Amino acid sequence: MFCSSCGKQIDNALKFCNGCGERIKKEEGDSPLSSLIVALIIIGTAGLAILVGLTAVLLDKIPTFEAVLIFAVIYLGVLFGICFMIMRQITKLIDADLSRRRFPETEGRVAELPPRSTNPLDEFREPASVTDQTTRTLDKIPR
Repeated sequence: MFCSSCGKQIDNALKFCNGCGERIKKEEGDSPLSSLIVALIIIGTAGLAILVGLTAVLLDKIPTFEAVLIFAVIYLGVLFGICFMIMRQITKLIDADLSRRRFPETEGRVAELPPRSTNPLDEFREPASVTDQTTRTLDKIPR
């Protein structure tokens, strides 16, 4: 496993990177998926409770039923819009979690390039003498 911040290879059991100190694994309780689900439940329940309370108060204060009905429809539309946006984020998190489970070998990997080589030669060879090469070229070839 590699650190997503600095790219150093780290042990899977560690929670923090040895090189940069970045947190590797999050705690089980602070999952964004569970936080969004709790937020959706709280917002939906509290929003409906507030609507019931406001409707009861408005029916006592305002004599026309149509104004209270228009208010309730607008309020429900806004509440539905907020819950819909949270649900879209929940589905994105679920899709990301499913793709991580489907392809676990790609999780946490950093794309690596091979190290740059400053030596274009494959292996070290003894330096060739210029005079040896010249002398061999001028030698007579037997026929």
